[in-house]
Amino acid sequence: MEFQAVVMAAGRGSRMTDLTASIPKPLLPIGNRPMIWYPVNMLETAGFQEVIIIALESTSHDIRQALTAMCDVKVSLDIVGIPDDVDWGTADSLRHIKDKIQTDVLVVSCDLVCNVPLHQLADIHRMHNATLTMLMADLPQQTTDSAAMLKSKKVGSEQRDFVGLDEDGRRVVIMASEADLDDALTVRLSLLRRHPCVRIKTKLQDAHLFLLKKWVVDYLQHNRSVSTIKGELVPSLVRKQFSRQRKAADVSKTADLSMVSPPSAKEENLDIHSFSEEDELTVLSRSLSSAAEQKGDTTLRNSSVQCYTHIVTEGMCIRANTLPSYVEANKQILHELAGGEELLVHPSITTKGKYQIGPECMVGEGAGLGDKVTLKKSIIGKHCTIGDRVKITNSVIMNHVTIKDGSVLQGCVVCDNAHVGDQCELKDSLVGSSQNIPSKAKYSNEVIVNDEQLLEV
Repeated sequence: MEFQAVVMAAGRGSRMTDLTASIPKPLLPIGNRPMIWYPVNMLETAGFQEVIIIALESTSHDIRQALTAMCDVKVSLDIVGIPDDVDWGTADSLRHIKDKIQTDVLVVSCDLVCNVPLHQLADIHRMHNATLTMLMADLPQQTTDSAAMLKSKKVGSEQRDFVGLDEDGRRVVIMASEADLDDALTVRLSLLRRHPCVRIKTKLQDAHLFLLKKWVVDYLQHNRSVSTIKGELVPSLVRKQFSRQRKAADVSKTADLSMVSPPSAKEENLDIHSFSEEDELTVLSRSLSSAAEQKGDTTLRNSSVQCYTHIVTEGMCIRANTLPSYVEANKQILHELAGGEELLVHPSITTKGKYQIGPECMVGEGAGLGDKVTLKKSIIGKHCTIGDRVKITNSVIMNHVTIKDGSVLQGCVVCDNAHVGDQCELKDSLVGSSQNIPSKAKYSNEVIVNDEQLLEV
């Protein structure tokens, strides 16, 4: 077993609380499948036989039920629950399962919807014997319909990442978040001496898919101040590529590195390079590599920390971690599946009279469509009731929703168990779970949720 797979599914969806108020984030439907199915299916397709899922204790059972009973996942699932009352980052969660990690590890977020073959990432990781290999993609060009969602609301803009790549565009030499910068991006002269040609990218999105050396998990166990992978661990590893390597310490002789006992003075002095498990043959091989010789890069030859990336150039790769990106993920799934072999309209639906269902539409199990219903580029969830003369365009309708006669919805998200009355007009709006929209109501660019629910995009 070359890699172990870990899916991070303990996030609470803090940037989409209107959607996750009644549905755990990993179980939010995308294309009428739970969100977490997509990374698990990607791993199963790549040949993984076991997947570790880190989830909140309150959602662990539902996640297993959704994946095994509803989605018929064949891969073995090891679901590790963490207490609901702890506020752990992704590095904290990975540290929690340290004893389960025996090889290099692939870590992926449950909100990644991606069809990129994983061997492309693994090939780069193997070729360069990388410490970290991360998947990145161009920021998604959201469709007009996704961008229109809540356009009148005061919405905070996404923070950019400044990603510096070497002349080949594969090695990551700079990684900084706009939120962590004061006024400007500072680049060390020592880095420019080693890499005089650095390409700074500001329109790349981290996909939250990482390949990590096993010893990085050991390092996390030692350095418990690191809480998140993307925000803290990745920038630290990128910087450490160019730090001076102290004489390797014998990690096996240090004191206990458990999460409970504080690190001793001896442990505090351990350098990150001390955790690298490279043998003499590996070091020699890298020092004699043709790539290193051609570049004359002594840092490349000598550093035990090396960070690389694979940038997606084709295919689907989007994180559904905000409301607009959630809407966009559903649209891209529809576009991906349209014309394929998968049946988008479930055979169990019931209809009354004539209806129109466009090619990029999905209708879930047990849904009922009234007379003269028109559906275009929309997803209708399971056991929904759609009344006569209803028109739905560019919308996501979750499960057990009722939409009464004559209503028109465009660019909307309607959550579970909501009720929309007769002759309503909804445009670019979100209807929260179990909300009741009165007859003849008109809403545009509105978020209709309980007062205690808070929207953050």
